[in-house]
Amino acid sequence: MAVRKIQIGTNSNSAISQHLMEQIVDVLKTTFHGNVTLVTQNFRLVQIERNEKIRPCDMITRGQKLNVDKKSDYTQIGKKIQKEFGDLEYGQIVIVIKEGKIIQIERTEKHRFQEFTGLDGEGI
Repeated sequence: MAVRKIQIGTNSNSAISQHLMEQIVDVLKTTFHGNVTLVTQNFRLVQIERNEKIRPCDMITRGQKLNVDKKSDYTQIGKKIQKEFGDLEYGQIVIVIKEGKIIQIERTEKHRFQEFTGLDGEGI
């Protein structure tokens, strides 16, 4: 299992730049089994994690399948990612990929509550 983390900082508040979206799409296109996680803090994309599973039974056909899927149109996926990222202050978006195809997008949002910090001597 290969895990690669990329630290990113975006300049805009609730959008992913076109250049950065192209890089994300390139990572999606080269992942066969696994997931790509976009981590956000303060409405900014701060990290991209790629977790890929390598299955020996797919190693022979992987290159052929990825070449076919590289021609796929990722415009709609990009729009969906932008939409989910739009108002996400803290959290992550996980894009699940199987056999080179995006099958699922998960969004996890974290909320911070200042009034509970220090409750019973601990923070949340």
